[in-house]
Amino acid sequence: MNKKKIILLIILLLCIPTMAFAKGEEDGISIIFALGMEAFVTIHMSLFVFKPLAEMIPNYETKKVFWTLFIARVCFLLVFDFLVTPAIAFFDFLFVFIGAFLIVPIGMAITKGKKKSEASNSKIDELVQQSINNPNAVSFTGQNNETQVNSKMIVSPSNFDKVYSLNEDEMLETVIKRELAKAGIDMNTKLLPSDIVRKKMILNIIFAILVFVAVSSIFIHFPIVVYLLEILILVIFFIITRKYNMIKYLKKQLKARPGEKISNIVMNMKSTLVPNRSVIVLILSLLPAIILPLIIFATPKIIYEKTEGGYAVRYYMFGLTNFTTAEIPEIYNGEKVVSLRGNTFSNMPFLEKVTLPDTITEIRGQAFKNCYSLKEVNIPKNLQYLGGGAFNNATSIKRIELPDTLTELGGEAFQGASSLEYIRLSNNITEIRGNTFEDCESLKTITIPDKVTRIGGHAFYGNTSLEEVNISEKSQLQEIGSSAFRVCTKLKEITLPDLTSVNSKAFKESPTVVKRYGETTNDKYNTNKYNYYNNNEYVDVNAYVTFEN
Repeated sequence: MNKKKIILLIILLLCIPTMAFAKGEEDGISIIFALGMEAFVTIHMSLFVFKPLAEMIPNYETKKVFWTLFIARVCFLLVFDFLVTPAIAFFDFLFVFIGAFLIVPIGMAITKGKKKSEASNSKIDELVQQSINNPNAVSFTGQNNETQVNSKMIVSPSNFDKVYSLNEDEMLETVIKRELAKAGIDMNTKLLPSDIVRKKMILNIIFAILVFVAVSSIFIHFPIVVYLLEILILVIFFIITRKYNMIKYLKKQLKARPGEKISNIVMNMKSTLVPNRSVIVLILSLLPAIILPLIIFATPKIIYEKTEGGYAVRYYMFGLTNFTTAEIPEIYNGEKVVSLRGNTFSNMPFLEKVTLPDTITEIRGQAFKNCYSLKEVNIPKNLQYLGGGAFNNATSIKRIELPDTLTELGGEAFQGASSLEYIRLSNNITEIRGNTFEDCESLKTITIPDKVTRIGGHAFYGNTSLEEVNISEKSQLQEIGSSAFRVCTKLKEITLPDLTSVNSKAFKESPTVVKRYGETTNDKYNTNKYNYYNNNEYVDVNAYVTFEN
């Protein structure tokens, strides 16, 4: 395969994560911050994936390959990031590690043997000639393609320097240290080659930029996994930067110039030694990297986007001075604020109170997900849509009243809201979807609106405090799904319309007796049409009753 095809293949492999996850639905992270995160990832992709891959391609200009990969990535990001989802940042982070710890090592293993032999043959020949102490040692000279022996002696291991008992890296490092000592260069000196100092300064500035992004991301309230990845990347980057020293620099120079004497390379380096001021650069760059985000996000920031009928709140970022309460204005840029997009307030563990205007008609999915301290939210009077997972894991909220304007309630809307004690459902919803109230452990009573035709699977699963489910005789309920009221340990009985279909596992692990409107109560053998039998599944107990005359 020629070099151009290799480059094209690598470009396609590196762009797969972005293309694969770019077309999903947006979940609320602003494009501007997604681009910022992609820039954050690109720095690491360049250092730990692009650069090593570029160096693997034989007989080709490394810089040209590197910039080809880099420009190709930027072009793809400019196109696909405008359709970004939160998953893109995560998978980009993930691909940095896959590239750095899987693809690059495999590629290096394939090319390592050839490169090592080419780089070390001439160098080892030089070391052997310099290290044999016995002047009467065997020497060979080539003449007319014939070998002539000048002198003879028995050669034992003691005739050779002990350095040759070490592995290649250790041997090379030992020889470098000897040459540094011969050149009068102290390993503990604060002087470093100008190339190292310059690269350290650049790496320290990049590290400061990464710190700036990491500190800023705190106010953008990403999922916890993003912060863990940021910390891991910063630690790895810091360690790698600190390990870049004189020995590593000389090793790289020796491998790049295998035909040149070690002493010459060391002396050339000695002439470029300068004071190491990279630490000062690091300190001076870290200060603004930490202080600037605190200034920028001193007060909360709201990002809007234009939508039908007005503006939608795209994302809310809490401020340093206020991270427990949030208020959305009724008007922005002269138009009404009509919507909260997905993840608007998600992953804000200290948020306690949110004030919303009545102009809002929709709250998209996961808007308040993982807001563990959220206790109070005024639901807008004109709300029509509440998305899936809107209050998922909002473990402190106790009371919710949904207006009758609401016509659609998403699944998992209140899943894990373990402190929810009371909820009023809209009279105009037609379905309670799966997992909507799963693990609402404090909910004691619920009234199912008459227009509800279906209660989905696991809808009230694990509601261990639920004692009363009110379903009227006029209810249009047609179906109760699997495990809908499973593990409702205090729900003793429920009365359903006669035509409601009940899944055999709907009340599994619950002590519930199912009654039907209109059934007789005079039968002394059975007053309930359904009850538990054997494996906690429902059967028609009339089939097991013998009636007396």
